[in-house]
Amino acid sequence: MTQKDKNNTSNKETSFLFDYVHLDPKEQIGLHHQSTWELSYIIYGTGIRLIGDTNEPFKSGEVILIPPHISHCWYFDGNVTDHRGRIANITIKFDNDFLNRCAQCFTEFTSSITFIKSIEGAIKFDKEISVLISDLLMKMREQNDAEKALLFLRILLLISNSTSQTIVGRQRHIDKDKERLRQAEIYVTCNFKQNITLESIARHIGMNRASFCVFFKKATNQTFISYLNSYRIDLACQLLEEQKMSISEICYAVGFDNISYFNRVFKRLKGVSPGSFRKVPDN
Repeated sequence: MTQKDKNNTSNKETSFLFDYVHLDPKEQIGLHHQSTWELSYIIYGTGIRLIGDTNEPFKSGEVILIPPHISHCWYFDGNVTDHRGRIANITIKFDNDFLNRCAQCFTEFTSSITFIKSIEGAIKFDKEISVLISDLLMKMREQNDAEKALLFLRILLLISNSTSQTIVGRQRHIDKDKERLRQAEIYVTCNFKQNITLESIARHIGMNRASFCVFFKKATNQTFISYLNSYRIDLACQLLEEQKMSISEICYAVGFDNISYFNRVFKRLKGVSPGSFRKVPDN
């Protein structure tokens, strides 16, 4: 789910990957999928997650199991971090061969492994099971590989015995261009307050700047900057209607860093100035 930091187990002598990371909210990996299962626990972080055919908000404390080959990513908004301004999560990756070996070595696990392998969509566990799983994951941070394996077996039993979980994404056939456009739109939703450049959005989508500009214009009949400005101005209109913030405060809140430019863009898109739109003097 994220780039590696310290405290991870990834050598060939282990049956599964245990990854415990701290990183800047902007350093998350983009949309991806793999042939392994993924169990993820968000220690610190909020934002929007995309799993298969579903995107929805997430928050700290969530534990989610994702079957193989389902595309996924987490977009962190940076509002919830540790004392160093970083998000944190624990991820375990394991494959079906590992599950099969568990069933072969321990017949007592057969029904549990069969249940886990039958899961087709990504699932989010309820609070009670999430707490139990997350406690075991946190204990695994300081243990050796053999001790980690024992706790992971306990986690698998908890997963198989869980009776209350929510589907948070299913496999879907991906149209590459539609998926890129979806990634761009969600990136804007999560980062509109930040300085979004053509270079940063293109890099996030996995394209160079020129190719991204051509792709976005062809897909939407507008430039990316026009789309971004329109998105921000629509948010500004919502804030203006609430009457709680000054126009300058709204300007910066929706991602503009220049009030004069904000006013020009607003009038071009809405036909009136922000003050006229609000219809009351700005204090």
